[in-house]
Amino acid sequence: MFVLHDWSDEDCVRILKRCKEAISTKEPKGKVIIIDIVVGSASKQMYEAQLLIDLNMMVVMNGKERDEENWSEIFKDAGFTRYKINPVLGGRSLIEVYP
Repeated sequence: MFVLHDWSDEDCVRILKRCKEAISTKEPKGKVIIIDIVVGSASKQMYEAQLLIDLNMMVVMNGKERDEENWSEIFKDAGFTRYKINPVLGGRSLIEVYP
């Protein structure tokens, strides 16, 4: 999903809790895949672009771009135990979140 940057931290936690419910069975084997910006995870030029997108998100929407520390806190608050961030899509990263 590439929608979490549109939402506040509290809303992201609520969305991810629902995702966790959907993938959890008796044994948590699933994962949530997120494609979103992780500020600071790319080159200097990408970092500047990420900051401009963050400014746009704050002005136009109630969302924001997040760094790894912000994402980690959201994942923890949503009940996930671990995650992997792979900056493979230009300014965006592939994030895998596990229950």
